[in-house]
Amino acid sequence: MYYHISHVNYLAVLVATLASFMLGGWWYSASGFGRSWLAGIGKSKNELGSPAVAMSLTFVSTFFTAIILAMLINALGDPSLFRGARLGFILGVGIVATSMFSDYLFSGNSLELFMIQAGYRVVLLTIMGGIIGVWG
Repeated sequence: MYYHISHVNYLAVLVATLASFMLGGWWYSASGFGRSWLAGIGKSKNELGSPAVAMSLTFVSTFFTAIILAMLINALGDPSLFRGARLGFILGVGIVATSMFSDYLFSGNSLELFMIQAGYRVVLLTIMGGIIGVWG
């Protein structure tokens, strides 16, 4: 089934993208998994430098992800909160996390770092799917 990009609800895509930034802000903060993540990548907060460029490019790539997710949700028909969240979760676990697992196996990084990074993306896609699914 084909779903044209012109039928995408861009308000839903924008809200889903912004929600991902809110989630990421908490996920990688000191109250979330930030300390463990920094330890896992072997850096201090000061060593990260200015995140402006990385955040800008991440916004663009996340927006693109949300567009593709919206096309998939709508192509499958009858979008809803549950169906969108379920598809996001399935894609997060079945494609993103499993692909990242291969990187983990060869990189020598800790299982904890893999779980933080892959977990973020699974939760992100689940939330994005739910938001997009609600607005069809």
